[in-house]
Amino acid sequence: MSAPRSSAANAAGLDRYAQAVPDAKGPLDVADRIEIHELAASYGNAIDDRDWDALAAVFTDDALYVLSGFGELDGRYEGVGAIRALMESSDSHPVAHHVTNVVVRVEGEAVHMTSKIAGPGRRGRVGSADYHDLLRHEPGGWRIAERLVTLRRPQAG
Repeated sequence: MSAPRSSAANAAGLDRYAQAVPDAKGPLDVADRIEIHELAASYGNAIDDRDWDALAAVFTDDALYVLSGFGELDGRYEGVGAIRALMESSDSHPVAHHVTNVVVRVEGEAVHMTSKIAGPGRRGRVGSADYHDLLRHEPGGWRIAERLVTLRRPQAG
């Protein structure tokens, strides 16, 4: 649990980010939000660096990873081992994952994160996807328990 916020932090308006989350961790404060934002970046860095071991610090052991719009890769991958196997076997990763538009929301007892990526490919084309995550706080910190990845495509018309 984080230390109480100082009056300087409250004066700076940081207190507005503290929302109660009824779990064993306590309130979702600024430190939690920063850690969650870094979690979004850590995923992109792990994939870009092909550091598959780092996925264990991003996902829960029992994580669910769902791909939509990726053709033959579409499906449900259950557990960090299955996610790692998917990543290791794919040769279609973008050159880089630029994670942006990160939003963290608390809904009852659930903590959600949404974000987008822009990913330049090997031939210079850029693709984009949406991430919709359910997060869980574990002894090692915040982790992604469920991730839905939806490829963004131009809308017709």
